[in-house]
Amino acid sequence: MAEENKPGIFDSLQNLWNRLTSPVDGQQQSQNILGYDFNSVANQNLLRSCKFAVQFTKIPGMNPGDLRRLTYLCDSVEFPGQTLSTLDYRIPGQLKTKIPYAREFSEVTFSFYVPTDYSPYAIMSDWVESISLSTTQNRYFDEIVGSIRQYQFADTGKSFLRGTPTKNMQVNLISAYPLNVQAMPANWGDDGFHKLNASFFFINYNITEF
Repeated sequence: MAEENKPGIFDSLQNLWNRLTSPVDGQQQSQNILGYDFNSVANQNLLRSCKFAVQFTKIPGMNPGDLRRLTYLCDSVEFPGQTLSTLDYRIPGQLKTKIPYAREFSEVTFSFYVPTDYSPYAIMSDWVESISLSTTQNRYFDEIVGSIRQYQFADTGKSFLRGTPTKNMQVNLISAYPLNVQAMPANWGDDGFHKLNASFFFINYNITEF
């Protein structure tokens, strides 16, 4: 019975919030304790992970107009991340520290639906094949790369399709090309839809906030 009456994590956080934001001597106790304005935090909008779009602005050998449908077929994306490579360094008598010496980017993976009349599977496969024509013949780097834009939209309360979405952030992947086009499994026991997963390498990216 005692376990049933035990408050959950939400209740505990709500009680803490109420204590921190209760008025004390005409001021907010939250400001006295931490020096933060919790009202400004509570009123901010959080970005939703489902409000996104991807735009392929360049694929070698393809007309930009043919790339538009990739935007609507893209089911999931990854916004790029960064990693610092470090070396362990220790001064005698002191704790070990890490010294960064290189910055690296993680590849991003996109997922696409595959319709009957338009094949992201064929587009990505042709892109990979054009990069490495054979085991002894490969194209130069500047000839194989494309450009990709990722958009994060603000949640305005309107439908993504009916309303005009408001861009919150744009990420440009510079000199990108597919490293891996995964196989598409199929079996008689699965009545779902085909999806294509492709991972992309890029040399850099930049972020534009709106």
